[in-house]
Amino acid sequence: MKRDDDLIRALMLDLEEASQALTGDHKVDGYSRDQVAYHLAQIVRAGFADGPKPLYPSTGDDPTVPFAVIAQRLTPSGHDYISTLRDAAVWARVKAQAGKIAGGATLAILKELGAAEIKRRLGLA
Repeated sequence: MKRDDDLIRALMLDLEEASQALTGDHKVDGYSRDQVAYHLAQIVRAGFADGPKPLYPSTGDDPTVPFAVIAQRLTPSGHDYISTLRDAAVWARVKAQAGKIAGGATLAILKELGAAEIKRRLGLA
């Protein structure tokens, strides 16, 4: 499955506001259960959220989609990521910049682009 940076951002915003853990069954408009589960697993595996190791089935239509995933809370790194990309205008600019990179940008680069945009808006860059 291809990574969807908009879904990662949406899930992290949801996780930041959640009063309980998010699972693969969490609803996000326009996305399937498999897409949500896959991207929550990416968030946990990237260290942006605490949670047990996602469980993958031995059989299934897509072996990259976890059977079970739980994201309990954002880590400090997850809070930093979403803090830099929370604003919709900053996110739009970051996506435009990242779109110029052949093959896309890593989550770390997206975070750095967001931080650079915030600095620019504050007159610090």
